[in-house]
Amino acid sequence: MMNKIGKIEYKEIKRISPSQFYSIKSCAYKSILAEAFEKKPLLPVSPNAYLGTVLHKILELISIKEIKTDFELETRFDAEINSLEKRLLQEGNGFITPLQKSVKDYGIKKIQLKKHLSNLPRKIVESKAIAEKWFESKDGLIGGKIDLILEIGQDIEIIDFKTGAITQDTLNENGEISTEIKDEYLEQLKLYAYLFYECTSRFPTRLSLVDLAKQKISIEFSLEECKAAFDDAKKVLAETNKSISTGFYNANVNEKNCIYCLYRPACSFYLKNLSLNNVYNDVSGFIKNVVQYSNGNITVLLDNGCHSVTVTGFTNTNPEYFISKRNRLINIFNLRKGILSNVYSATKTTTIYE
Repeated sequence: MMNKIGKIEYKEIKRISPSQFYSIKSCAYKSILAEAFEKKPLLPVSPNAYLGTVLHKILELISIKEIKTDFELETRFDAEINSLEKRLLQEGNGFITPLQKSVKDYGIKKIQLKKHLSNLPRKIVESKAIAEKWFESKDGLIGGKIDLILEIGQDIEIIDFKTGAITQDTLNENGEISTEIKDEYLEQLKLYAYLFYECTSRFPTRLSLVDLAKQKISIEFSLEECKAAFDDAKKVLAETNKSISTGFYNANVNEKNCIYCLYRPACSFYLKNLSLNNVYNDVSGFIKNVVQYSNGNITVLLDNGCHSVTVTGFTNTNPEYFISKRNRLINIFNLRKGILSNVYSATKTTTIYE
């Protein structure tokens, strides 16, 4: 079944969260679309993202000592996974269940969780631990939940858990590869630090990132840096809402911003670029021919005005479904690139919009 976007009803963004800041700064239009669609994705969410929410929750429960043993971890982990998979089935996303078969290194990630149970640092054992607490600026423009706050006397540490990579390799001025903490995580923690300060009049003494492999990285920060990030976030929010009120939109279309964006089917800027750029696993074009093979598989040939595109591997689909749309413009997302140029194949998450 083909999906349709319909008329987009834009809405003012009331508040920005620290985890959202880097994304909205990189491409405000993505956040504008997310708000317009009430944060309901237009494309299937990655199985890794679903598992990440479970891993994140278990890490928090371990950190506040609600999970202390392997048995407790296994029981809670299985309960969270079962609940999540049941919801995925109800929402029509059963094709990615069970997650154990859809996520690479599923077993390894579970083993890494268990490492967090053993030899908890003395600081965590003896400290006052507060998990998942909401903080909001006095004007209500910035707000979010801090994963973990550890307090021992005057020492206050804010910890943010990450189930993916914390660092990335970059090329420096001399052409040498260096490993650095991702910018979005640095800004996120600095925003949390200033939120905490504004709400409690106490400034954290340490900001840390903890990953699934139990790697802990402390970041450097100052009150001035955190205040600057705080002011910048409000400025970005104001500018974004101004574009909504004036109706003047623009998107920062590039591979980094767009490749995993769940709202790209509604982004006219991206779709315009898509017909000229084949770096993405999406295609756009007019249906010119439909071929059904003896095994039932269907191939669709498209013409986007610049070149022809072939998409193979559609299964369990009536060819009339495509034939009835002949000479109609369609956009197909989440394909797999073939060896030959302009040849793609359908995947479990392939989604069609017209």
